Amino acid sequence: MGESATRGAEQLAQLRWRDFTKLVLQAMHGRGYRPVIETGTPADGIPTDGSDILLERGDERALLSCKYGTGSIVSAQSLLGLSKSASLRGAVNVIVVTPGKFDDEAERIAVPQHIELIDGGELWPEVRPYVARPQDATPIAPAPQANAALMAWGGAALIAAVVWFIAQGLQPATEAPSEPTPAVATAIAASPSTPAKTSAPNAKPAVARSSEPYPTDPAVIERHRREAANAISTLFGVDRALWSTQSTLMVYLNSEQSDPINELCPLLERYPELASSRVQLQPPPGSTKAVRFKQCRTY
Repeated sequence: MGESATRGAEQLAQLRWRDFTKLVLQAMHGRGYRPVIETGTPADGIPTDGSDILLERGDERALLSCKYGTGSIVSAQSLLGLSKSASLRGAVNVIVVTPGKFDDEAERIAVPQHIELIDGGELWPEVRPYVARPQDATPIAPAPQANAALMAWGGAALIAAVVWFIAQGLQPATEAPSEPTPAVATAIAASPSTPAKTSAPNAKPAVARSSEPYPTDPAVIERHRREAANAISTLFGVDRALWSTQSTLMVYLNSEQSDPINELCPLLERYPELASSRVQLQPPPGSTKAVRFKQCRTY
């Protein structure tokens, strides 16, 4: 994988689950696929529960499975049942996409089962045309002492471009807006080119806090809990997730090395009323590791 593809895959892995899926659908759109809007599926074709997406291209149907996570390796076990699920939904082929990588066993069993594997390095060239804005100017070569600042600027600029694209919907815009959208303006304001606080090299990207009031309808809150748990259950290293109480999310891990908190928090923080919930990371059966408790946001 080239350096550009590696950095691109890393940026994709930092997106929230829904935004990552939107970009993948845009890449599939470039291949001629369209999502099949089934009963209960939102108009954009992205299921709220994180389930697989049925695509169609003419008379051909394919099942798209997005294995979202940061720096994770998708195992052959994650592919089990996909071919059968595709057949039940009238699809012949399966497309599995991840910003991470696939292990050797997954690649071995994929071909005979008509499963196409697209890892982060292969995905980046497909989504790159939709992320970059054609009017962006070529940057001037920096002085040696500016290298560190440029690297930080590059990451912020790329994320800003991704956010800008997602704000436009699944179709690439033909003209740039006269003024930057609020999301892009926020990203630009945080870039090193503007005097601002300098973040630590390993600091997590800030998550924008919603200005909307918390929902008070118990049915809406319960639906949000269910959506968050279903989405978190699709993360690498997670066996399942469920709410043991209204404020505690039980996350059952399938590996002692699993630490999905970096991917988990953005999924919880999509819902302001759930962002400060306690997360209980339960090690797999037979593990000697202790139960861990995390909290994505404190007030």
